[in-house]
Amino acid sequence: MNKHSITAVTALSLFTAALPSYAEGGSPANASVTADKTAQWTNQEAAANYDLRIHGWNAWETAAYIGFTLPEDFTPSALKNAVLRLDTLGASASGEAYIYAADYGAFDNGTQYEGASAPSYSETEILSFTSPAAAGEFDIDLTDYIASLPSGTSTAAFRIDVKSQDTNNNWVIGSLTNAGTAPKLLLDYGTGAPEPGTIQNSRFSDGLNEWTAEGSADVKEGALVLTGGSARVSQKVTGIEDGIYDVGAKAMTSDISGTAYVYAKAEGQTAAKTAIPQSSAAMTITVPGVSVRNGVLEVGVYADGKDENTVTLDDFTLTKSAPTRVPFLKGGEISKLTYVEDMGAKFFRADGSEADALQIMAENGFNLARIRLLDDPGKGHGDGSYYLPEGYMTLEDCLNLARRAKSKGMQIEYTIAYSDYWVDGEKQMVPYSWQQEITQQGLTGEPLIAYLENKVYEYTKTSMQAMIDQGTCPEYVSIGNEIQVGILFNHYRSSNGLYNKPEPLARLLNAGAKAVRETAPNAKIILHSDNGGKVSRRSTFINAMKQVDFDVIGASFYPFYNADVSIDTVVSEFSTFVNQYDKDVIIMETGYNWNPLKADGYPGQLQNSGYYQDIYGESENGQRAFLTELYAKLKTVLGGRCIGDLYWDPVMVHSPEWKIGWAIRESDDVTDSNVVPNSTIFDFDGKAVEGQNAMRDNANSTDKLLITGRITDKDGAPVTDAGLTFTADGKSYSTETDAYGEYIAAVDYPNSESIAVGVIGCTGAEQLAVPRYDNVIRGADFAQTEPTVPPSDSPAPPHELYGFTINENKFTAKCDDPDSEMFVAEYDNDGRLLAVHADAREGGIMPETAEVKAFAWKRDTHAPVWSYKQ
Repeated sequence: MNKHSITAVTALSLFTAALPSYAEGGSPANASVTADKTAQWTNQEAAANYDLRIHGWNAWETAAYIGFTLPEDFTPSALKNAVLRLDTLGASASGEAYIYAADYGAFDNGTQYEGASAPSYSETEILSFTSPAAAGEFDIDLTDYIASLPSGTSTAAFRIDVKSQDTNNNWVIGSLTNAGTAPKLLLDYGTGAPEPGTIQNSRFSDGLNEWTAEGSADVKEGALVLTGGSARVSQKVTGIEDGIYDVGAKAMTSDISGTAYVYAKAEGQTAAKTAIPQSSAAMTITVPGVSVRNGVLEVGVYADGKDENTVTLDDFTLTKSAPTRVPFLKGGEISKLTYVEDMGAKFFRADGSEADALQIMAENGFNLARIRLLDDPGKGHGDGSYYLPEGYMTLEDCLNLARRAKSKGMQIEYTIAYSDYWVDGEKQMVPYSWQQEITQQGLTGEPLIAYLENKVYEYTKTSMQAMIDQGTCPEYVSIGNEIQVGILFNHYRSSNGLYNKPEPLARLLNAGAKAVRETAPNAKIILHSDNGGKVSRRSTFINAMKQVDFDVIGASFYPFYNADVSIDTVVSEFSTFVNQYDKDVIIMETGYNWNPLKADGYPGQLQNSGYYQDIYGESENGQRAFLTELYAKLKTVLGGRCIGDLYWDPVMVHSPEWKIGWAIRESDDVTDSNVVPNSTIFDFDGKAVEGQNAMRDNANSTDKLLITGRITDKDGAPVTDAGLTFTADGKSYSTETDAYGEYIAAVDYPNSESIAVGVIGCTGAEQLAVPRYDNVIRGADFAQTEPTVPPSDSPAPPHELYGFTINENKFTAKCDDPDSEMFVAEYDNDGRLLAVHADAREGGIMPETAEVKAFAWKRDTHAPVWSYKQ
């Protein structure tokens, strides 16, 4: 973190960096120095005229040399920023690149060298970065290196190459000898007027000047240090051109307990956050995808931890987001939720209050629900030794879970497993009904593949259409689960000719993909393999993938199963995939123990934490630390193209009655043990663990604010499983309560510090404070009211402005008062609210409706002015 240290950094913080303005002239003024020497070293490539060109194919390597004569009064000790600006004339693909210190005197200007005649350069690597993906100016921050040079140094030179990565990273730079603008070295001593839209004193060279500090914050050895309890350091950046931006910083924290995150807050948007991983060395933190609409953005860091906790931060950056960047999602598989609830599982917030598991997770930032479809699970439909309980993960169950997830504001990842049982890399059991047909018809070889091709297409299309028909179309669809050696091959020891063969795998995947495209053209198709970080073990998957219509490459990553693979390895592999295949990427499964053993004292499925066993250990904080590092680093995948992470299994919790298990024994129908209760995100008592805070402290910038609370009836009992109309600042939103009477409403982010809220037909919270740095208002509770109404057998009272009639199963409402709204509510025989028609004039009545009430409410006060029930 020291200003004079030389550190390798990842590249997303370097794209078109926003920097102070530079004026011609030397120290103590700012300086803009143009290169006076450039040269090209080339192997197996020749050109009489050239721009500087860097080409990464193996055995076809080129590198650029660039030299500068520094100002006579060069004073590195006073330097605040130094940037190498390159004019990118063209780039075929981005990739990892490197910059080295070179010998200024070893090369001539305008020369193209071949072979051994290449100029010399120091083996000292200054830093690594991601080369640009498109033409335009490209900035590389060299402040640390330039500031480390001796005072009075007269020249500086650099070599840039890509180390022969065997990828087509063709990068053309303007030079002195051909087209384009020659490279510039921009030296900032802080004496020029600041350029609009830049972070001032971004490296804390002037202490806390330009920053607002709250709590215990200080600058030590050129870095910001936050210690102890609640502390925040922030800056309001103005004059920013409207657009989408990433905020970056180099940060580390000594202890993961408590809260520490880098954030960006634009007006009219929730705050975007990235939690800072526990580390003894600085990591590059990226807060991605922040929308700036009025030229103003607050950037900063927040810490709230133990007294001994220290957060150290340096080098804030503000850059345009890559056009390929996608919102980062955090979620997990909820496929077993109905099962564990039916087995008696209960879920609690960290404060001990009981609630729906999805409500708790959504309040903590869980926003992507993976739902796995099985065909017909039950006895005799497993692998011969075990089967899964009947009625769970079926299409009906998946539809129910999808409705619940959508009501909590979650996106859906729909995994179609094409089985009645667990499927993975070693077993892909054909659905029982399909296998019966295959056996009866004696299908093998090409007829078998053709049969399965048709079944996959029809099955996918039918299940997708069911999701669409109920209004829960998935955003993401996975064709199979962990398919690195195929699908529908039964068991690897008794292959049916489909095991480990890319051509039939591609045919079956394309059949599923075709069905998805026809039913849900906007859904993204995922292909999912295991062994994240070990691409060599997935050759069949890779070869099939090249022949399939899809959008996202998914991988499982469990530290236990691949103990030699780190998060950095997975991120590097993902960046390679993005570069080679131009696809987004996602972690489809990951898991980490919050306790070393299960409640019975035995190890679970994840027997240890592999690579991270001795780094974070196995505790609630250890799980949180792992997820914090994982999320932070996945956000740095090339081009910002990592969609996010799905946890497995977040909800398959311990049952005190030992009813919950991973499968049922075929021999005696006894439920086998639950193998994951020590790696869920709820503890043995069903209470949310620390790992959920990693989700909470990684938030996207969005124009929606979540409001949560509870609806009770006039007697104080929860109003469960009911539709309701929520109002916020005069706008109406439809949502529903769950089995606990709780709801989540996503409303437009207000332009003020408070928001007026209500629920039609209820009293309760009216004016709520809007949290500046949180995206959730919690505890907005309401109670149903019974407005004064005439007896049910009376006609609607005569009124010149309002009226209501019912004819069979249809209603007609009249509301001629422009200052009022008409609402029609339907109730069942138990008095539960079934539906609300907001500002309705006509509509249909559901068959199960026992009572209908019509209300006219004043728009500004929500006070009832007329009502009728029938």
